[in-house]
Amino acid sequence: MKNVRLAFFLYFSYVSVGCIVSQLIPLINDVGYSAFEKSLILGSGALFSFLMSLWLGKMSDTQGRIKPSFYISTFLYIIFMLLFYFLNSMFFKAVALAGLIGVSRTLMSSCETIVLLAKPETFGKYQSMGALGLISGSLLSAQLMPIGKGSLCLFSTLASICLIYKWPEEQKEKKEIKMQDFLLLLKNKEYVGYLMIFFFLMLMGFADQYIVVDKMVKLKASAGMISLKYALQALMEIPVYLSIKKIFQKFSVSTLLIFCTLMSAIKFTLYGFVSVSYMIVAVSLLQIFTHPIIVVLSKKLIASCTPSHLIASSQIIGFAVYFGMSGFIASLLGQGLTTWFSFDIALYIFASLALFPFLIWYFMRKYGKVGVVMKNENISD
Repeated sequence: MKNVRLAFFLYFSYVSVGCIVSQLIPLINDVGYSAFEKSLILGSGALFSFLMSLWLGKMSDTQGRIKPSFYISTFLYIIFMLLFYFLNSMFFKAVALAGLIGVSRTLMSSCETIVLLAKPETFGKYQSMGALGLISGSLLSAQLMPIGKGSLCLFSTLASICLIYKWPEEQKEKKEIKMQDFLLLLKNKEYVGYLMIFFFLMLMGFADQYIVVDKMVKLKASAGMISLKYALQALMEIPVYLSIKKIFQKFSVSTLLIFCTLMSAIKFTLYGFVSVSYMIVAVSLLQIFTHPIIVVLSKKLIASCTPSHLIASSQIIGFAVYFGMSGFIASLLGQGLTTWFSFDIALYIFASLALFPFLIWYFMRKYGKVGVVMKNENISD
């Protein structure tokens, strides 16, 4: 990481996101929303993220710049945060929470895309600073009063703006993005196949944030224990991000994708099996084998099959589909499954979703829907 400013930009951005995301389920429960209202808030936030990402992706490629999408996401993040902490109406708090959920995802996507475009060779190392930010935000938020959480979010958000404001973003050629350009992406079977794979993997990832945390709440876990889960999971990601280049050089893409999918299934099976909070936290350490590799795989694979003039759109729209829509489905599906069955059965069902990425990847390779970069089986960091 040769550029310290870019590294700390990602760090402070993720501190802000970590403050809210790590305490999302406890925040919703503390306000007093019903199970149905909670699923509605989570689903609305994911849907808002999807729609906003479509707009920001188009705007970024049209202007040839990604930084404006970061500024817009940051501004909305601050607005929704202030609305949540300073309004008493349960309705407006619900709107603010849904907004925070949606904007936090577009904010993360914008930050990651800025770093990916600026430092593609060392993207993984910069992501380790993002993981440190999540750790800091998660642990600090559990110790602070509501006004303290809001102040920390505001400070870290403003710090990230100051750090990126004068960053010399490379100006790409401005191009009017038309509907046929988006259709070009949707007609790309390789691109769509990757979105489907990461949609199911992220669906399991959101169940880790929603259903697993709900199970911890049912088991009377404290806010500190829940924050510890998020912090330790982020900590597990750091060594992977720092060594991601060697990992991709040593193992083929197929091996990594299959391994991450298998470990995701094992993790959720264990989540359903254990019955005490500290064991759930212990199982969450398997994050080292799943999320960080999945994140880098998703960025690299999508970039490998995308036209150059749609590079920002493909990343942000892809993020909206496999991150935004998966969050929407996870919230509704999770609420339904935990209502009809026990938490444990719901987690076993989510573990079974790992079958879909296996099948999609198998048929993509069998029918030649894998591009030249992927046929070589190597992606350099």
